[in-house]
Amino acid sequence: MPHVDRLPPPPAVPPRSPPVTVAGEMETRVAGLSGGPTLEARVHAPPGAIRAVVICHPHPLYGGSMHSPVPLAIAKCLSDRARPWVAWARFNFRGVGASEGAYDDGRGEVDDARAIIDELARRAPGAPVSVCGHSFGSWVGLRAAGGDGRVDRVLLLAPSVRLFGFRDPAMGHALRGRTTIFIGDGDAYGDLDEARALADQLGADLRVFEGFDHHFLRSRRAVAEAALPVIAPEVVSP
Repeated sequence: MPHVDRLPPPPAVPPRSPPVTVAGEMETRVAGLSGGPTLEARVHAPPGAIRAVVICHPHPLYGGSMHSPVPLAIAKCLSDRARPWVAWARFNFRGVGASEGAYDDGRGEVDDARAIIDELARRAPGAPVSVCGHSFGSWVGLRAAGGDGRVDRVLLLAPSVRLFGFRDPAMGHALRGRTTIFIGDGDAYGDLDEARALADQLGADLRVFEGFDHHFLRSRRAVAEAALPVIAPEVVSP
């Protein structure tokens, strides 16, 4: 597949995946930071959760939402395999679905992710937090996690190095704990050399999925299963 160096103009009305309910989740609204937009979210927070996971979706202007296939596959895996012990939240960035506000070129979206981290930490006090995101969501999630001592694990799914600001030398420097990158060897938005350079920059582990593209079309369930020991190591062993 040819590599893409820039995104095309976004469609006026981006197509979005239909809403899907995952067992254990409850619909809720989360207040934004410092009076920011109120966000639509689906949260699962069992009593005594020992891990919390924040899931960030792909680019809002191109149809990304909390119901996009990769975030949904991760939520379903958590529900199937770790529901009694792991809290998680998937949510819509500002301007998507029932979330208030409008797209903010990745700036306000970082605040959105931070608001969800706060909400999940409140619902699962004391549980260490993992942040994972797909594509645009990985860029936002990495920046939201930086400097937050509650976050000890970050998973970047198909980070598009050439499209977003991952090359910022300060990116990831404030993270503690483990960072992991998943990428398909057929990703049109980021090649393996870029992924390796990013892994070196962040001190991250890198896993390459042979035969997979940017959207992990070959098997999102397989990617989600591989993600579980990264984002919820207390309850899912490799």
